[in-house]
Amino acid sequence: MLKQFLSKLADRTRRFFLLDQILNRQKELKSELRHQQLRFKEQEHLLNQALSRLEFTTIDHERLTESSKHKHFHRIIPLLTPMDVEGAQYKRFGKDFDGGYVMLDDFSSNKITAAYSFGISNDVSWDESMAAKGIDVYMYDHTIDGLPKQHERFHYFKKGVTGESPSAELDTLSNFIRENGHQDCQQLVLKMDIEGAEWGVLMHTPSEVLNQFSQIAFEFHGLTNHNLANSKIYQALEHLNQTHQVVHIHANGQSHTSWLGNIALPHLVEVTYIRRTDYKDKLRPNTRKFPTPIDQPTTPDTPEIPLNWFSLKDIG
Repeated sequence: MLKQFLSKLADRTRRFFLLDQILNRQKELKSELRHQQLRFKEQEHLLNQALSRLEFTTIDHERLTESSKHKHFHRIIPLLTPMDVEGAQYKRFGKDFDGGYVMLDDFSSNKITAAYSFGISNDVSWDESMAAKGIDVYMYDHTIDGLPKQHERFHYFKKGVTGESPSAELDTLSNFIRENGHQDCQQLVLKMDIEGAEWGVLMHTPSEVLNQFSQIAFEFHGLTNHNLANSKIYQALEHLNQTHQVVHIHANGQSHTSWLGNIALPHLVEVTYIRRTDYKDKLRPNTRKFPTPIDQPTTPDTPEIPLNWFSLKDIG
């Protein structure tokens, strides 16, 4: 009996360790596959860039400059070209990968009254980083029934933001600010990721309301649309640029990317603005290449899209 028991135990032990080896090998294979997929995506970016360079150098220049793609790049890139802030320190706020935003780390010198956050879904990491600084966060998303996490400084509303025509589900940024008693506050911060609805909000929000925000972090959608008849994006960016200046830009690596020469224009980008009047004597031509060392890819398996200086000087 004892021999039989020991034999069965040994057999089970061998099977256990064999299963353990199989599971370890499975993990190794998955890691190798992710690495190969990442390399493939990186090579895809390089190939698209090379093809764009070839097109840029061989196509008839007059025909190229008349194309909607060329006109689109030359109109939209200057509206999003970052500048430096002399002596600035930047920090990433929010979780790793998608959901975090690089912003100017001046919250200690500028006493922020409140933060506004539009587009929550299941991620409150940026909001938590604001709350950790003692800032109350007013959070809006009409597509969810509640927050995935609670905090004493969170104030959630099941409503979305619109530029005009308020409804039962949607209201304007101006109205939200007034309802919360912030109409006279000049030290607000804003984060907005609302799947393309940001253009209407920006077009129709008065400059004096936008100017209440010392910093704004956006995820912009639809930038690769070359249809010049769709001028909503241009109008929205021109309107925002009257009061604010881009200081940081990062590509969402999971989105489609259009190329012209050496410059990449992603369909989705994360952009940080600062209020011009706060730093009017400190704005300098940009010297950083994007992504910066503190940026992170959208997912662990997504390569970064090289935006370089994100300026028309990158094209040639």
